[in-house]
Amino acid sequence: MAENTNTDEIAGARVMESLLEALAAWPDLGIRARLSVEQRSSLTADEAKAYQDVSLSAVRSVAGGRAVSNQIRALGRLRYEPSVSTLIGLWEQCPVQPVAVAAAHALFEIGTAEARDTLRKGIHDHEHLGRFMALKVMFTDEGAAWDNVSHLFADECLTAAPGQIAAVEALGLLSPWSFSQSGPEWHSEDLRNLVARDRRWLDLCVGLRDHEVLGGQAREVLKYADPAVTGPALDAARAARATQPRSGRPLWRAGDLVARYANGDHQGVWRELGTLDHLDGSQRAEAEQVAAMTMERVRRNAHSLASALIARGWPVTLDQALPGPAPDVDDHLKQLEQITGSPAPLALAAYWRIVGTIDLVPRETWNAPFPPGVPEQLAVADPLEILDITTAWFSVDEWQDESADVHPEIAGPLELTIAADYLHKANISGGAPYSVWLPHAGADPLVREEEHFLSFTDYLRRAFAGKGFLRLDRQDEWVAHGLTRDHLAELTGWLESVEYEHTGF
Repeated sequence: MAENTNTDEIAGARVMESLLEALAAWPDLGIRARLSVEQRSSLTADEAKAYQDVSLSAVRSVAGGRAVSNQIRALGRLRYEPSVSTLIGLWEQCPVQPVAVAAAHALFEIGTAEARDTLRKGIHDHEHLGRFMALKVMFTDEGAAWDNVSHLFADECLTAAPGQIAAVEALGLLSPWSFSQSGPEWHSEDLRNLVARDRRWLDLCVGLRDHEVLGGQAREVLKYADPAVTGPALDAARAARATQPRSGRPLWRAGDLVARYANGDHQGVWRELGTLDHLDGSQRAEAEQVAAMTMERVRRNAHSLASALIARGWPVTLDQALPGPAPDVDDHLKQLEQITGSPAPLALAAYWRIVGTIDLVPRETWNAPFPPGVPEQLAVADPLEILDITTAWFSVDEWQDESADVHPEIAGPLELTIAADYLHKANISGGAPYSVWLPHAGADPLVREEEHFLSFTDYLRRAFAGKGFLRLDRQDEWVAHGLTRDHLAELTGWLESVEYEHTGF
C-alpha cells in the first residue's frame, strides 16, 4: 500500500508539473468568477453577454485545452493533494469552461476538507454544475444525509429563487437521473433507497407534493420510491386532504360584483375574485356573469387589434387570428370537470366559449421573408396566442396516460397548454409551453412558464397593452445581441402606428 501511495505521489507530481507548464504557456485569459443566482439575475443584458463572451473568447484563444483537462482529471484520479490550491483557483476563476469543470470533479475525487468546503460553497451558483457538486458533497458528508441537507428545505431558505432552485435540485438527486432500456438509473443506490430508509425524507416529499415550486420534483421522488413505503403515507395524506375545510368566503352582496364591473371597476373585481380558491352557488353564477362580460370585451379588443395589425402588414390573416370558439367547447368543458373533479376556472371557460382562439403568431414567415417594413424582431416579442380547448386537449390525453398508474396524490396537476413559449412562436427551439394548472376551483388561474407571473386576465391585459406582444420589456436583450438603435426606433415607430380601439376589461 505504501509503495502504491508513493508511486501515485510521484505520478501526481509529474502531472502537476506538466499542468503548470501548460497553463504558463497560455495567454492572459482574464478571470471569469463564479456568480450566484442573485448576482447573475442582477446583470443587465449587456453585462450578461459580456460575462458569457469571456468564456467563449477564452476557449477559442487557447491551444491544448483538452490535454489540460485530461491532466486535471488525472490529478483527481491520483488524489494528488498538493494540487488542491491550484485546482480551486481553476474552478473558481478559469474562463475556459471545460478546464473549470474538470477541476471541480478532481476536487471531489481528492476530497480533502478544503476541496469539499470549496465545492460546498457552490450551492447557490447560477450554473448547474456548481449546485450539483455542492449537493454531491452534502449527500456524501459524514453522518446522515438528512442532517447534512435538510436545512435547504427550511422555510427561510424557500422564500427566494436561489433557495428554491437548490431545494429542487436536492430532491432531484433522489429520483432517476436518466432512463435506459433496462429502466431508470439513479446517481447511487444510497440515494435511490433514501426515502425508504429514512422516514424524514418520505414525510418531506409527501408534505411538499403540492408545493408551488417543489411539488413536481417531490412527486417525482415519490413516483419512483418503493410503493410499499409511499402508498400508506399517501393514503393518509389523501384522507387528511378530504377533511380540510374550503377557504375563501365571498365578501360581496348579490349583484354587487356585476354592478361594480359594469361601472368600470374591472381590475378591482378580478383582484377580489382572485383571492378566492373556491366558488359555489349564487356567488359562482354572478362571477360567471363577470367572466362573460370580460371575455366579450376581450373578443372586441382582439378583433380590433388583429385588424389593425393586419392593416399595417403583420403577416397573419383574420381567419387565423380569430377563428372563433370550437363547436364542441361545452362538451369538452364537461369532460374536463369529470376528469379533474372541478369546473374549469371561470375566466378560462368564458374565454373558450366566447373568444375561442387568439393567434397572432406569424407562422407563414417561418420559411419565408418578413413583409417589407414590418419589424422582424417582433417575432420574438411573444405575439399573443391562446389555444381553444379542442386544440389544447392533447394535454388532457397526455396527463391521463401519465397518471393512470400512479397514486392520485402524486399524479400532479393537469398542465393544460394554452400557448407555445416565445421562442417556439418564432420557430426557435425553446422551453416549456405556457400552461394553466388544473384543477383550479378559483376564477382566474396563473399562466405558468411565462416570465411575468400573471393571472389569465392580467396576461390578456398585458398583451393588449403591448398591442399583441408580451415581451416588449426585453428590448435591452435585443440590443445586446445585435439589434441596432436605428432598428429599435423603426420597431417602436411601427408599433406606434398601429392604432386600435381598446375597451377596458
